[in-house]
Amino acid sequence: MRILKIVLIIILVIIGLYLLISLFLPGKYDVNRTININAPQRAVHSQVIDFKNWEGWSPWLGQDSTMVLKYGSQTSGKGASYSWTSEEMGNGNMQMISATPDTIRTTLNFEGQDPANGYWHFNEVGKGRTEVTWGLNGELSFFERIAGLFMEGQIGGDFEAGLGNLKYLVESQKTKLIELPVNEVSKDSIVYFGITEDVSMADMAELGSELFARNYSRILAHLGKKKDSVISGSPFAIFHTWDENTRQASIEFAIPVQTDMEGTDDIRKRVLADSRGLEVNFLGPYSLTGQAHAQIEEYAAINGIELGPIGIEFYVTDPGEEADTSKWLTKVYYPNL
Repeated sequence: MRILKIVLIIILVIIGLYLLISLFLPGKYDVNRTININAPQRAVHSQVIDFKNWEGWSPWLGQDSTMVLKYGSQTSGKGASYSWTSEEMGNGNMQMISATPDTIRTTLNFEGQDPANGYWHFNEVGKGRTEVTWGLNGELSFFERIAGLFMEGQIGGDFEAGLGNLKYLVESQKTKLIELPVNEVSKDSIVYFGITEDVSMADMAELGSELFARNYSRILAHLGKKKDSVISGSPFAIFHTWDENTRQASIEFAIPVQTDMEGTDDIRKRVLADSRGLEVNFLGPYSLTGQAHAQIEEYAAINGIELGPIGIEFYVTDPGEEADTSKWLTKVYYPNL
């Protein structure tokens, strides 16, 4: 009986100390880390604003083999989200609640826990040099305050690892980054002949320009059947779908025309309606036009512009007349919704 009393006294003392210490501890936490990255602010920001990019540098996503990610309908900018299930870390989700060129704010939710507020600050401290801060803050209940003492070491170390990964990724790719302005423009309607193909991204990488040349040749052959038919502009491609998960795309290869000819079952005569949207003038090989698409998506996310479901590439330069790929002009355009 005496031993039991001693044990009970020790437990009560421990509980008393726990409550006493908790009384003097803060009810909030704020953990953050900062790093300098030798790259323009836009280059760093573009890696953070799209949740899909986090797979390349996040300190958590690569550590847990049981984690299964599911992205929301939007992955970039305000309103973006993703969720996960994990046997090791538990289930949860994250939403991007605001995004500007200087600051990104997120909400982190783990099942059974209070939400936490994530934040990013981007500050260009010199030409081609950016100071990046990644942090997390939130409320602690009275009984969670002691646990808050350990958050600095646990989360802080993960932030350091993630920022280090981000620094390596951005700096190793910075020579490939092309800074181009995004323009808000209007487009008149276009009458065109088009051929639509559903292709895998692997086939696109393998076939390259052959895929485009084959379909444009078919359209030109059809157009040549009527002598007074006129090509009225640059050939273009409409990307109806581009699914990174299935690695499939639906592309319409198009040539603008002035003709009273009708189309066929495969070569459709259509009208691209007049619209307003965002456009980037990209100079370089076709294999790098993805940079222009990314810049338009980032600009739209930051400025709260809702883009329509298609992206269009207008191929202004004829490769047969200009051999230097660095001089090839492609106008990448997204109509607004």
